[in-house]
Amino acid sequence: MITEDEIRYYKQLDERQQRLFLGMKAKQLGRSGVRLASEAFGADPKTVRKGKEELSSLPEVPLRRVRKAGGGAKKN
Repeated sequence: MITEDEIRYYKQLDERQQRLFLGMKAKQLGRSGVRLASEAFGADPKTVRKGKEELSSLPEVPLRRVRKAGGGAKKN
């Protein structure tokens, strides 16, 4: 199932992020996922398949801080 929110979110992503998102959605949808995702998001099925492949080969990235160290209330 693909929601309107997912479609709006997809449109905010850059090309690489869109491919990865399409690959993730296709995997979630299971059989016929490539076709369903490509139709729903208006993407070429080749792009969806490439996204699935890229998603499978993503290296694990260690978590890093999003905020600068030292932020927050000062302690006396």
